[in-house]
Amino acid sequence: MVLLPHERGLRFWLTVLLTAVLLAGVLQPSPVFGAGGSKKKELEDVRNEKDKIQSELNKLRKKIEEPKKRVIEIEKKTKEINRKIADVEKQQRANKKKLDYYEGLFKDRFRIIYENGQMGSMQSLLQAGSLKEFLSRFQTLRMILERDRSLMDQYQRIEDENKKLAKKYEDLADEQRKKEEDAREIYVQVQKEIKKTEKKLSKISNKEDAIKEELQRLTLVDASLYPFKYASTGGVDAWGFYNRQCTSFVAWRMNQHGKSFTNMMRGGRWGDAKHWDDNARALGYPVNRTPKAGAIAQWNAGNGASRFGHVAYVKSVNGSSITIEEYNYDPRYGYSSRTIPASSVSNFIHFN
Repeated sequence: MVLLPHERGLRFWLTVLLTAVLLAGVLQPSPVFGAGGSKKKELEDVRNEKDKIQSELNKLRKKIEEPKKRVIEIEKKTKEINRKIADVEKQQRANKKKLDYYEGLFKDRFRIIYENGQMGSMQSLLQAGSLKEFLSRFQTLRMILERDRSLMDQYQRIEDENKKLAKKYEDLADEQRKKEEDAREIYVQVQKEIKKTEKKLSKISNKEDAIKEELQRLTLVDASLYPFKYASTGGVDAWGFYNRQCTSFVAWRMNQHGKSFTNMMRGGRWGDAKHWDDNARALGYPVNRTPKAGAIAQWNAGNGASRFGHVAYVKSVNGSSITIEEYNYDPRYGYSSRTIPASSVSNFIHFN
């Protein structure tokens, strides 16, 4: 096909225009490339933020490493003290059984004397028909008196031993309270350092809960160091709760966070676990259904708990699940850890 001159000129300019459009498309910055650059910058910011957070956490770890070693040693010594207290209590119970036995014998002896009259034994001697009978009755009476004396000596020996055990128990209990106070003072100092770090990190990141959870983990000592592990369940711990109960273990964990947590703190009375939510509200502590690391998980009576209710320490939160630490759930009077739905808990009590 032969093109006319004016047609050849038009085709030329169309070709030039098309080429220009294509070149402009190639040379212009790609929208995808621009978005990629933005994402890269965002990633760098996140990495820098993470590095700053990790740096602060590393500083904190170094700062609390020595206090944590000291408090672990204190908890070990406290646990050993409680083992000795448990031994003393065991001896006291054994002695009580012996004393009850001797008291029973003495009661029988006094009853016999009363029934025969105060001078019954002497009258028995005077009424002897012969010297031989007198000597025989005298020998019997002497044996009875010697036996009475022996029983009385044994009774007195056990009574004296009990007084020594009571003094030993008192001394051990005083030592235990001193150790617990030493540990709490260290925990309070550690918590002050944690608060300082929290303020710094809050300026760096808005991931507040995740950071607090990490800080909480730094303070915890192993649950095996719970000092009343071997104590009698009939006894009371340093915070006014029965040994090896859920309430005692949680009180121990709360004190590790610098809280002077006791059964009667701030004029309240925490008592059984089922009352903890009401007592916390009365004292102004937040109680809700929002799980957080370091909070107390609380169950009311009958809601998957005994008639006394139940409490546990919230170790971590992962979405809708929580990991808790507790005592006296399974095994009885022993330690356990579970991961459970947060919705299965009646309330969460917050102290931070």
